[in-house]
Formats: sequence, structure tokens, C-alpha cells
Amino acid sequence: FWIVSMLAGSVYEEKREGTFRRLLVAPMRRSTLLAGKVLPYYVINLLQIAAMLGLSSALFGLRLGRSPAGLVAVSLAAAASATGLGVLVAALARTQAQVGALVSILLLAMSMLGGSFVPRWVMPPAMQTVGLLTPHAWAIDAYQMLMVQGLGLGDILPQVGALAVFALVFFAVGAWRFRFE
Repeated sequence: FWIVSMLAGSVYEEKREGTFRRLLVAPMRRSTLLAGKVLPYYVINLLQIAAMLGLSSALFGLRLGRSPAGLVAVSLAAAASATGLGVLVAALARTQAQVGALVSILLLAMSMLGGSFVPRWVMPPAMQTVGLLTPHAWAIDAYQMLMVQGLGLGDILPQVGALAVFALVFFAVGAWRFRFE
């Protein structure tokens, strides 16, 4: 999810330098322009996930489970959620300091609540439920189900669906609030 910082920072710089304003004269829709900005970060995020899983498996013997399709599905959805959050932060932040502050606050809070620091199953029941308000919880649950419990794609469809909803909401609100100036 740290791709959020890179994406939001890059968008802020393009706004500050006036790149977006210059691109607006091109014969393309604003949504196409924004998609062209976001797509490389989505691909970078997928490559990061593949590298983390691949190197962890090769160097440390991490078992990736029995469902490559499940790993692909949750990775695609988690990367979309992270990229969507980057668009949302880029839309909300007006200064570089705001980008940094929003990224730090959002990612640390989401990571903490979602189980990245401490497993959610050791948290009090109320905190476990609150954790489900973060994409981190759904991604961690899906990866755990695949790699630890040995479940398959069909078993993680609710988690993948939740990540897709997070991605859609983040993208929709971010695109709605996004200003090219």
C-alpha cells in the first residue's frame, strides 16, 4: 500500500508543475488522462507483489498455497485498492505536506487496524470488526486463507469482492474530487 505515497506525490508534482493543465488541451477525455497516470502505478504494484511473493518463496521457503488463480485474484484486487487509495489521496491533498500527512495517517491506521502490525485474531472482537473497514484486513485474510490454510479461489471470493469494492469506492470518490489544476 505504500504505492499510495508514490502515486499521490507524483500527481501533486504534475499539478504543481502545470503538466495536467497542458495535457488538457489534448483531444482526450479527462478520465483517459487520469487512467494513463494511474495504470503504471498499478503495474508497479503488481510487480512489487510478485517480487515479494516470489523472493519470499525462493529465499525463505514461503509456501504460496495450492491456488495460483487465488493469488492472482487477490493480488489484482489488492493492487487496485491501493492504487484507488492513491487517487483518492491525490484528489484530497492540496500540498506536498498534505500528501505526506494523509498517506502516513491513512496507511498507519489502516495497517494497524487491518492486522499488518498485530494479527487481527489477537485483537478484541470489536477491533477485529473495525479492522474490516480497511482493505488491509481483507487482503491479509485472503492471503492467509490461500497460503496458510491451503484454500482456493472460490473460498476467497468474498475477500476479493471486498477489495474490489474498496477499489471502486476509492477510485470513484477520487475521480469525483480530482482537479487537474
